[in-house]
Formats: sequence, structure tokens, C-alpha cells
Amino acid sequence: MRAPALHRLAALAAVFAVAAAPSFAADLSKTLRVVFPIAETGFDPAPVGDIYSQYVNRAIFDALYRYDYLARPYKIVPNTATALPEISSDGKTWTFKIKPGIYFADDPAFKGKKRELTAADYVYSWKRIIDPK
Repeated sequence: MRAPALHRLAALAAVFAVAAAPSFAADLSKTLRVVFPIAETGFDPAPVGDIYSQYVNRAIFDALYRYDYLARPYKIVPNTATALPEISSDGKTWTFKIKPGIYFADDPAFKGKKRELTAADYVYSWKRIIDPK
């Protein structure tokens, strides 16, 4: 697999970039700076297609599942889901259950109070990706 090797190389490059930072830089224990060869094209996961914007979006948004890179071979583990999906016998229906207690940040978009993550949020996101109109 090339992608995991590229991720390891990018992480190693980031470590060396941070180690080479000048002494007057911000507190390195609290700041991670990563340089991309081009700027990201947006923070909305639905329309972005370039790899650098996807890196940024993965740092901002939580997915249902993530890779456990320490396992050999790599394995997929629940992130905001409670378990791997339940798949119907015909393979057409996949049921995901969302972990309770995951909240969006307090923001005016949510009338200034936190809101719990629901399955409807993922349905909305998938519909936007499939048909962004």
C-alpha cells in the first residue's frame, strides 16, 4: 500500500520541520505547523477533492471509522460509531449506530449551544456529497 507509506513520510517530514523551527517560535509543545506545497481549496468536505484540503478536513471533522495504524495489519475501528456496521443479508442495507455524548462545538449556527451528533448528520453529509446541489 502506498498511502500508509506516504502518510508515514509526511509525518516524519512534519517532525523534522518542527524540530528545525527557530528558537523564537511559538511553544512547540502546543503548536504543530505543517507546510503544504499548495493552499487548501476549502473547509467544506463535500466539494473538496484535493489531497491537502482533505488532510485539513480530516483534522477538523470526525469520521464514523478510522484506521488503527498500530495494528498489523491495519484495521478499521469505530470512531463516532459504536461498532462496525450491521449489514443485511442482501448487502443493500448497512446500519450504523452513533456513540452518544458526541457534541458539536458551541456556535451561533446552533443558537449558541452545543448539539449532539446524530445519524441524521451523517445522512445529510452523504446526500451533500452525492448531490451537492
